[in-house]
Amino acid sequence: MTERRKILHFTLGPVQGFIADARRTRDFWAGSFLLSWLSGSAMAALKQKDGTIIFPEISDDKLFAAIMDPSKGGQPYIGSLPNRFKAEITNVVGDAGEICRKEINKQWHLLTDRIYDHFLKGKVASKAKNGEAGLRAIWDRQIDHFWDTNWVCGLEEPDNGKWLDQRKNWRRSLKPDEGGDLCRLMGQFQELSGYRRLGKEKASQKEFWEYFSAQNGVGALNLRSDERLCAIALVKRLFPLIAEDVLGWNPGGKSIDIKHWPSVSYIAAVPWLERAAKLEPEQQSDYFKSAQGQLNCDFMGESHTRLFGLPKNGLFKLDGHLLHLDGIKSWNSDSLVGQDYTQKEKARNTLSRGLVEIHKKVGLQSASEFYAVLMMDGDRIGARLGSQEDLVKLGLANFTNAVRAYFDPKGSKKNAAKGTLIYAGGDDVLALVPVDYVITAAKQLRAEYESAFAKAHATLKGKGKPAEFTMSAAIIFTQYKVPLRTALSKSHHYLDNIAKNENGRDSLAIAVLKPGGITYDWVSCWYNEVDPVSVLEQVSREIAKPSSRYSSSFLYNVRERYAPLFYNEEPGEPDKRYEKKSQIAFGDPDLMRFTLAAEIKKQPGKGNLTDAQLDEHVAPLMTIGHPLQKDDCGIRKRSAYHFEGLLVARFIAEQIMNSDSGHPISEAEGNEE
Repeated sequence: MTERRKILHFTLGPVQGFIADARRTRDFWAGSFLLSWLSGSAMAALKQKDGTIIFPEISDDKLFAAIMDPSKGGQPYIGSLPNRFKAEITNVVGDAGEICRKEINKQWHLLTDRIYDHFLKGKVASKAKNGEAGLRAIWDRQIDHFWDTNWVCGLEEPDNGKWLDQRKNWRRSLKPDEGGDLCRLMGQFQELSGYRRLGKEKASQKEFWEYFSAQNGVGALNLRSDERLCAIALVKRLFPLIAEDVLGWNPGGKSIDIKHWPSVSYIAAVPWLERAAKLEPEQQSDYFKSAQGQLNCDFMGESHTRLFGLPKNGLFKLDGHLLHLDGIKSWNSDSLVGQDYTQKEKARNTLSRGLVEIHKKVGLQSASEFYAVLMMDGDRIGARLGSQEDLVKLGLANFTNAVRAYFDPKGSKKNAAKGTLIYAGGDDVLALVPVDYVITAAKQLRAEYESAFAKAHATLKGKGKPAEFTMSAAIIFTQYKVPLRTALSKSHHYLDNIAKNENGRDSLAIAVLKPGGITYDWVSCWYNEVDPVSVLEQVSREIAKPSSRYSSSFLYNVRERYAPLFYNEEPGEPDKRYEKKSQIAFGDPDLMRFTLAAEIKKQPGKGNLTDAQLDEHVAPLMTIGHPLQKDDCGIRKRSAYHFEGLLVARFIAEQIMNSDSGHPISEAEGNEE
């Protein structure tokens, strides 16, 4: 009888809170990378004790290789290791889970002690309430009690994948209570100075953070004037400044500067900047010279951005807010030249006029104010890990490599998504992508996911069923003024609750997020006989044409006139709509077809369309309006006509660029208002 292996399941958390509590793209990346690095450190410690990592597949993982030997692992900057892993520990001496926990604590404290000693110890700490002792008490309380580790060990069984989920239900660690003023980024923790803003301590609190910002090269780039942070948030913020000292390698090497991640306002403007890159150098420099003359601060916040293949100088170094008229309007007056309000507003107006002039040269009214959060996740991977472990391991390793290659600015695909990849590990993907590219990127990554498992199936000579592996995704088109943490929260909601739970998985959910909340949304399975996602793209391109068969007002009016009739109740808040499960009052799908046809014939020049021509106009709108849903009976069309899909297509059309920019979603010749 074969002796059963001894197995460890281990997990590290919290995940979402650590990553999603972010104000800047850099915070977002740092949280994701640190979580992956700590998990990888635990795996490395176990491997050095004769343990074998079963899941994830680490043989070709660049981050794991760098953790094992920084001199040979390259300089990876993408977190590629999940927070949960499985290992064989038959030959490990001692408590395998405790070995992992101690290694995580060791590496975490090496990092946090380095940050404390370099940025806080001494004069900075002495300005906190009760001096360094008071600051150190807050720091140690937060640092020492932040991470939750859970593990289960036992002899291998067919359903051992359930052990850890059951174990996590037994007990939750109790963290010490936090008092005083709270962190502006992670609101459940106290800020580090220890002072309260109410009363006489406000001035002391301000003095502490101003003094901190002025020391050791921190500056306004790393700490905004109104930010008062806790220990955890400060670690995420300052990690990029000392990463090489702690890790033994510089994440990204020379090709990526982790201290200067592109802002979301810059990512939104990337398609516009690509078009501006075609201008003559002197045309590009006009607005840059205007900024030089009207600003008295460091306004080249994107000077180290190298992800998008854009030129390195002039216009392309400007802070992302300076590429948007609204960004100029909200620019801090203290950073404008002039001695008084009138002079500073004159400088602001000069900047605005300069931006309008270059808009004319580029041939577009303005850069889009929207970017997209792309979040993707494999369906039911955990449930299949026990029965198809080899296929899952190899398939996910193939997929992770494909994602990294797709976003690699130095690779053969030259960052085809023109996006900022935050995380790619296992079946998870998280990226920030310009509006023009994101749907194509989502479709391509889903295709890579299918291909990864087909390749793994062939490598394993037919073991497993690759067709069972599907992927869901959420795309949140987000105005750059919306807090990043809000966009991430909505992304999780649409991926987990809408694309997966409500729509049955194998789905893409799309929503438009503005400062007031979600305005439009749409969800569908990727495809059946007809692919609604591709049809949505096609209709968006059609709407963007000057001679479009669908005017912007037509799509809006269809929704305004008929949505209240076709729903038993007003749709209400978009991201709650599916939870209400509203039913249409008129169940005959032909009724909507005839209604759309009648509305099209009302449009100027459309009154004489033949029935065949009307069908050509109406068919795509019916596909978008009846997206696909998966349930126990398979994939089927939603019975309720979903009017929001028309407005999602209209929104995309208003954001995308012209055809000569070469964008995969932008084949139109113009942009209709």
